Amino acid sequence: MRLKRIFAVLFAVALCFAFSACGDNGGGDASTDGGDTAATTGTAPSSIKIGIPNPTTGPIASFGIGTPWAENLAVDLINADGGIYIEEYDTKIPIELIVVDTESNSTKASEVTQQLIEQNDVDMLIARHTPDTALPVSAMGERYGVPTVSLECPVNPWLQGGPYEWVYHSFWRVETNFELFRSMWTKLGYGEGTVIGFMFPNDPDGLAWYDIFKDMCDQYGYVISDPGRYPIMNQDWTSVISQFKADGVQIITGCDIAPDFASFASQAAQQGLEYDLVTMGRAFLYPADANANPVEIAEGLTCEVWWSPWHPYTSSLTGMTCAEMAAQYEDEFGIEWSAPMGYKYAGVEIAIDALKRAASLDPVKIRDAIGATNLDTIVGHIEYDPETHVAETPIVGGQWKLNEAGDAVEIMIVENDSNPQIPTNATLELPKR
Repeated sequence: MRLKRIFAVLFAVALCFAFSACGDNGGGDASTDGGDTAATTGTAPSSIKIGIPNPTTGPIASFGIGTPWAENLAVDLINADGGIYIEEYDTKIPIELIVVDTESNSTKASEVTQQLIEQNDVDMLIARHTPDTALPVSAMGERYGVPTVSLECPVNPWLQGGPYEWVYHSFWRVETNFELFRSMWTKLGYGEGTVIGFMFPNDPDGLAWYDIFKDMCDQYGYVISDPGRYPIMNQDWTSVISQFKADGVQIITGCDIAPDFASFASQAAQQGLEYDLVTMGRAFLYPADANANPVEIAEGLTCEVWWSPWHPYTSSLTGMTCAEMAAQYEDEFGIEWSAPMGYKYAGVEIAIDALKRAASLDPVKIRDAIGATNLDTIVGHIEYDPETHVAETPIVGGQWKLNEAGDAVEIMIVENDSNPQIPTNATLELPKR
């Protein structure tokens, strides 16, 4: 009996040491330990967690519309089949999306991303929706060593946060957008000597666009009217309007947020500013933003279009077309599609593809699988440059035209010289003023 007690005590001590060793992960973060506690104990987690900071409210909330509907189109399909097969657990694990509101604020975006990492223990991040959200989320992914899929932010400001080890990005460059704008101007007869009015705010987007647009306008012989940078949510546009009047501005360009352009356009109309055309990024990309302006202002506005029902791409998961996705959204919600929906879906497409190939929850394996992406998605082909971590995606030119009822505008594709695979469906015209 005494020997049995001794052996029992020794066995209990051994168990304590064993459990203590299993429970200690060394205090490392995702960038150093390459795994999690569940992997060490052999117990599969209940879900693969993907964190999505989204501007659900605030000045760029129009970018956030469609979340989590678009993402769930992909995730629900995968989860209906049990999830993603993870080799170290020899089982399928469902995906859990954790969406948090950035309030369209960079500081808030950093805070909620840190909470996703430290409190929710996410396995991946998806960063999107202008530099206001994409940059801070990408920075947090890099800081904590969390594999991150980034989209829908011009490449130039995104690269300024690099170099990146844990984050991969897809969108277009500001230079590409300028050439698209210039192509539309040229087709309407505006070339060297045209007076271009600049409206670039004092934020990461505006600062990145300004430097490139200034250099390229100088290169092509445009005359610049530049009233300077201004704060987001500016209230008084009198000085800008006065300078545009004095300089005889013919075309207004920039990358305002939607509320700023709407207030500028209203004050410009009240103060009698005359101009021929507005070609601008960010300000009126979506139906709600364009139609926040009176029809007489909204008609004829021009911008870039980076996803639409007319884009010829399909889902890598189901073969769903862009037109089918847009129609499904409109049927379910009774409101028009908008461009970010394609990128919301594509971000999850990329994440699912990487997880399938990694077949692991090891952060390094997931990161490397993202980097090796070679995928045809609903926004086009994604294949990252190994040095820059960038995959460029196509854009075409759009113009807001009156609908059949004449009481609102709708976007139409009017310029596709650089991406002829995306068809046009209307003619570029000067606004009727």
